[in-house]
Amino acid sequence: MAESLIMAEDVLALTLYGYESEKKEIPAPSIASNFTLKKGEFVNFNACDTLAYRKMYNNKSVKKTLTIPEWLNEVASEAGVNFSQVLQDALKVQLHMV
Repeated sequence: MAESLIMAEDVLALTLYGYESEKKEIPAPSIASNFTLKKGEFVNFNACDTLAYRKMYNNKSVKKTLTIPEWLNEVASEAGVNFSQVLQDALKVQLHMV
């Protein structure tokens, strides 16, 4: 039973991630009182985090081109700055993801 609930969460995350990627409207959750249950049946709601799912399964690198002043490039390069990591960290802060 526990494994099936985990699998249901995975299916939900995959489906909602697909909806988000395709800019489809995400349906409203079902209302538990609308179900007629027989003896031994139950309603279980699954929650999922599509951002966590995306981080886990869609983590390929994408090359971006950017422009910075030459003097800043020189100073940062001399200091051994990892530009990709700095950009990732800054984007996470900007998007309130940290």
